[in-house]
Amino acid sequence: MQTNALTHFDSLAPSLSVIDPDITLSSVSMQSSREESELLRQSPGRGGRQAKAADALAASPVAMLDSRRRGNDSPRDFKVRVNTRTRHRGRSFRLAVACCAMLAVTLTALYPPAFWRADYLTGKGEQRSVTLADGSRVMLNTATALAIHFDAGTRRVELLAGEAFFDVAKNPQRPFVVTAAGSEVRAVGTAFAVKRQSEQTEVELVEGIVEIQDAGQQHQERLTAGQSASIGANSIALKSAGQPDSMALWRAGYLQFDGLPLSDAIAQINQYRPGRVVLLNTALADKRISGLFRLDALDQAIASLKAAVPELQIVSITPYLVVLR
Repeated sequence: MQTNALTHFDSLAPSLSVIDPDITLSSVSMQSSREESELLRQSPGRGGRQAKAADALAASPVAMLDSRRRGNDSPRDFKVRVNTRTRHRGRSFRLAVACCAMLAVTLTALYPPAFWRADYLTGKGEQRSVTLADGSRVMLNTATALAIHFDAGTRRVELLAGEAFFDVAKNPQRPFVVTAAGSEVRAVGTAFAVKRQSEQTEVELVEGIVEIQDAGQQHQERLTAGQSASIGANSIALKSAGQPDSMALWRAGYLQFDGLPLSDAIAQINQYRPGRVVLLNTALADKRISGLFRLDALDQAIASLKAAVPELQIVSITPYLVVLR
């Protein structure tokens, strides 16, 4: 019997010599699984469905990772690959967060939070006329935002930023109220301009009568045509009466300076002109400027500042950046 077994083993030796010594048990089992799946695919009914499920499982990421893990990759190589993918995902996440933060900062700079509540708004250098639901007409000046709050008893408009001119449709049963920084301008049927500057509100009355009130509700005043006022948090300062035709000249496309400090004149130019005008020589900030300038020719207005302040030097670095020194 021993002689017969040795003889049988010798007869199998040529066949065994062609077997790849690198074949492992797992690869043999995978080959068997593929053969079983092929047989099931060829069989009808439930076996075919089982074969499809087996193929799906074999093609899954877990199976592929497992097959790679069982192959030539060492545990160290597998760990390095996973760590690399984790680092890439972390880097992509940080980049996405940075892009979102940059977008938020840009939107906040271009459109402050006050503008997000606006029903009507204008950009820098833009003017716009709108007709409200009650028939009142509103002209928005540069960088202005309005929110409308009409109800059955009151027509209320909130000036969130900028400046607007109101030509109010008469309706004694529904007063027209403009609020800005807490102050109120109340009218029935009239024409007036309201400008919001930080915590101050400027009012110019062109026609009719308005009642104004400060934010702290401590002071009230009544204005007539030609009068103007500056409303603070707890104060009202009346200004000398002027000509109604000279009020809110921006509606006609003009910018007027009447003894305005140079720094304030530059600030008004920057509200309309693209880019930025920067005053470096602060010693000249209080120099008085007077003149009437067209809004569509503000470069000429900048050049004319030297006539009012001879020691002023104007350096145009780019069309959007002018330095005064």
